[in-house]
Amino acid sequence: MAAEAAISSAVKLLGDLLVEKVKSLRGVERKVQSLKEELEWMQSFLRHANRKQAEDDRVREWIKKVREVAHDAQDTIEIFLLNKGGRLLTAFPKRLFLLHRIGAEIESIRARLNAIDKSRERYGIKIVEEAAADAAQWSRVELRRQLAHWEKDEHLVGMEEDVEKILRESVLAGGKKGLSIAVVEGMGGIGKSTLAREIYNHPSVVAGGFDCRGWVVVSSEFAPLETIKQLIFQLPRSKQEREELLDEIKMMEESIKDKMYLQRKLQEILHEELLGKNYFIVLDDVWEKEHWEYLKSGFPNEQGKTSRLMLTTRNKIIRNHDHCLHKMKLLDSDKSWELFLKKAFTNGTCPQELESIGRRILEKCDGLPLAISVVGGILVETQTTSRWQEVLNQINTYLDIPENNVHKILELSYQNLSPQLKSCFLCLAFFKEDSTIPSKRLVNIWIAEGLIHEDGRGKADEIGKGYLNELINRSMIQIDDFVNDDHVRYCRLHDLLRDLCLSKAEVEMGLKIVNGEEEGVSLSESSYKPRHRVVYGKNLETFSLNRNKHLRSLFIRNVKSEDVYASRYWKSFQLLKILDLDGSLFRRLPDSFRFLLGLKYFRIRSDESIADLFVLQLPSWFDRLKKLEVLDVEKGLVLFPRVALKMERLRHFHVHSAYGRTMKIDNWKSIESLKLIRLEDWLECSSRLSCQLRELGVCITGMERSDCFSKARPSLEKMSNLVELHIEITMSFSMEEVIPNLDSLTVLKLDGGMLKCPAESVFPRNLSNLTLCNLNDDPMQELGKLPKLKYLTLSSLVTFYMGERMRVLHDGFPCLKALSLQSMGSLRCIDIDEGGMPNLKQLQTHHCPYLETENMPKHIIILAV
Repeated sequence: MAAEAAISSAVKLLGDLLVEKVKSLRGVERKVQSLKEELEWMQSFLRHANRKQAEDDRVREWIKKVREVAHDAQDTIEIFLLNKGGRLLTAFPKRLFLLHRIGAEIESIRARLNAIDKSRERYGIKIVEEAAADAAQWSRVELRRQLAHWEKDEHLVGMEEDVEKILRESVLAGGKKGLSIAVVEGMGGIGKSTLAREIYNHPSVVAGGFDCRGWVVVSSEFAPLETIKQLIFQLPRSKQEREELLDEIKMMEESIKDKMYLQRKLQEILHEELLGKNYFIVLDDVWEKEHWEYLKSGFPNEQGKTSRLMLTTRNKIIRNHDHCLHKMKLLDSDKSWELFLKKAFTNGTCPQELESIGRRILEKCDGLPLAISVVGGILVETQTTSRWQEVLNQINTYLDIPENNVHKILELSYQNLSPQLKSCFLCLAFFKEDSTIPSKRLVNIWIAEGLIHEDGRGKADEIGKGYLNELINRSMIQIDDFVNDDHVRYCRLHDLLRDLCLSKAEVEMGLKIVNGEEEGVSLSESSYKPRHRVVYGKNLETFSLNRNKHLRSLFIRNVKSEDVYASRYWKSFQLLKILDLDGSLFRRLPDSFRFLLGLKYFRIRSDESIADLFVLQLPSWFDRLKKLEVLDVEKGLVLFPRVALKMERLRHFHVHSAYGRTMKIDNWKSIESLKLIRLEDWLECSSRLSCQLRELGVCITGMERSDCFSKARPSLEKMSNLVELHIEITMSFSMEEVIPNLDSLTVLKLDGGMLKCPAESVFPRNLSNLTLCNLNDDPMQELGKLPKLKYLTLSSLVTFYMGERMRVLHDGFPCLKALSLQSMGSLRCIDIDEGGMPNLKQLQTHHCPYLETENMPKHIIILAV
């Protein structure tokens, strides 16, 4: 983590150790106190050092040494605490030995700190007086910042004519038949994807007669099979057709060992799926001509059909006079200023005393939208002449370094983050290029990393959302999916910012990313002790077990090796906090997992080929992992052991289904989010967990005892803090029987065989987010009476409303912002009476092939998948 954050974590650990006043610390307590004070003293100089590092290599080396000694202090204290927690200090000889060792290690760390402090004086690093005030200011900023929802993308400034030109000459082209290709070309950060997204969601395209549309990010890490599969599964089809196609592709992947032949077969499937259809496909971020040459054979060119492709690229990969080539231009001074005002000022107006400095800062951005956005994000909070002059001076210092100007401006935006936000930003390096990042998962990783702590400001999850919002407002992270219930569901990282993130993470976090069969080399030798590792398709046996003992997080992607089960491998981890296994073949946990005493976050997602059958058996010793806070078994079934598991720190338990003869969870004292579990299991523990739960998912199968169903609603209505409820029912039922009347409940999802939509009075009065599945009638008139509903999803796993029209009354849905309709094969029209849905900003449709949207209000963004 960033040096300041590393010291903060070490100081907190030392403070916690001193507060405990444990008997086992006797004899080294004074040394621990001295180390804490010396780290705090060093911390006071880091703000000035960070400002000087751009101009002095010696200062950068000094910061690196401070970071390393802070990391070593963390390791020393955490190993001691884990040994104490593991009851290894009960025997006197062992206690004496460990106390002697921790004392010697602390003395060694203090000696290093003393040498570092002497070099600080030579380098002219001083205390920054406003550091404490800055820290307090950051804590306020991170919580109070709120996103401006549903605004058009600011990067669109200066692109309006580009949108119309591409629509006119290529995408619409007056209804011209045959294949037409538009290529958007330009440097990174200039707004190619933003322009393509605006065209993709343009009302004239959504209502333009295309049978299907698709969007896929190709990226520099081109994966041919995954790219083709993504496109295939975006094309509309019934659930049965989708399952049949999925089975066909799985069988092909299992039987065809020749990858090139398999790729050709998938191309043939894509080609066949598009034949006879009017289609519009976007290939975003195509890097190489070879990638385009491979993909293009999957797109048919039929003279009687309207076929459209749009590519975005940084390189000159296509030069054909038949294609529409659009070269992106940098913004002129007026458009640059317009974008800058939107990013730096909430009201879009610059005070007169700041305009001169602001325009001088803007000149350094060279008209690049991404650079303008991140610079505006730096200035948005402190709008004083002195602060703006300081930023201008920093930019001038950075631009004196011989390097790409854009990269230097992004570097400056990183350096102007608070210590906590720097470390939060670096955690994005754990995710693959162009990946869609679930915000809840990201926040849980931050918490497990020790970057967020509960205090008087609120719960850790809420503080994490504030951090995420701050990074988004500073244009360091992009929103990838629309905001749901006033929170971002998914985000992503721009390519250029990811490059910055990776380089910083390797230096400041000790991150190693390992691909294929190569161990990989860190971009910087400063990561002398790898603390974080991301592994793609690697044989784990080749790793040095000795180098695992300092690891804090391990992300394994699509590793099929049997080495994952090897006890000797997992025994080598002492300090692991985060374990994320994606595409795993795990069906049982190795016995050596019991040694992962520091584990806080465990996520496992099965390989796609066995997802429907994936079962994870929790062993009886699982509650030895006393620090575990998050258990996330995605797309799998969890079987509990016969004994009760005492998981006192577990906050989030997320599985597809959970079963066990003795699923006793009433002693999970910290649980906040629990889903999905059987109703019968929930009723057994509901009386003891009802006060603390904020999210609950319950599965009702119809196999429960006869009295369970009648007890469901009364037990749910005792949950005074419940915010989100998901009920999955595999039988026909009446919603009146299960929906609790809770003022706290704002998010409700009901999956199952509902006969009709109940009256408005049945729903909780503060409901803002509602998902209903498999209704048989038009629910709009009743749902329109919900006074606070903002987000509504109507979907189907089997069949939904089969009528051709829905009607919204004149006073219906007064607060609704977003409407999502899924799998309504007969729906043709939504009649909205005048005054209905006055605040609707977005309509998202999925597998609604006949729905006409031309008459929808022009201000509504229509997303048809």
